[in-house]
Amino acid sequence: MTTSLPDGVRHVDCRTRDKPNVYIVDDGEITLVDAGWPGDEATVRDGVHDAGLELADIDRVLLTHYDGDHVGTLSRLTPDLDAPVYIHRLEAPYVAGDQLPPWTARHGIEALQRLYYRRLTLPDLPIRSIEDGETIGDFRAYHTPGHTPGHVVYLHEDLSAAFLGDLAYGLGDSLRSSGRITSYDTTQVTESIESLCERTEEFQYACPGHGPPLEDGHDLLASLVA
Repeated sequence: MTTSLPDGVRHVDCRTRDKPNVYIVDDGEITLVDAGWPGDEATVRDGVHDAGLELADIDRVLLTHYDGDHVGTLSRLTPDLDAPVYIHRLEAPYVAGDQLPPWTARHGIEALQRLYYRRLTLPDLPIRSIEDGETIGDFRAYHTPGHTPGHVVYLHEDLSAAFLGDLAYGLGDSLRSSGRITSYDTTQVTESIESLCERTEEFQYACPGHGPPLEDGHDLLASLVA
């Protein structure tokens, strides 16, 4: 299932487990934002085709963070997908296969991530580390730690869309911040939301990693820390 947002942004609504979101952005270059679980391969492929594209058309992949529900299907999309993968430098070693996630954090959930990464086939694609404030094409990366230490939000100013990953999720017609069980540090989550709202112009569309994309995105996000 796909849902159009502003012209140039397409939402791929994955249906496995916690139903992660994948986004396809066409601004003259083609960007895949996050990628879903391995079981979402067919859904992502269909979403790309529904957008009138082929996987080979994708110029880059932007990952908001390293969790399996945002990374898992990448290896299954190759070799049709042949594009660099961007992720914050703190988490690049996990996706590159150079390190495993730590055992401790997130009330034991992190141990499950580590075990999952032992079984996960990682993508044979170039992994490129990014920093806070870096631009990738027409996107700007904002380091927003809390859900994970290297979590990133990507803002596309021309499209007025922020790709929130798991900083906050859509629930009905509102946003909810990443919670205590699923986050490394909920204090950092709050601080990251405050910082992001202060550092960015008002954006219209909030594109979370889970739940529906929403309009009035900047205001909805700011209301979480008002």
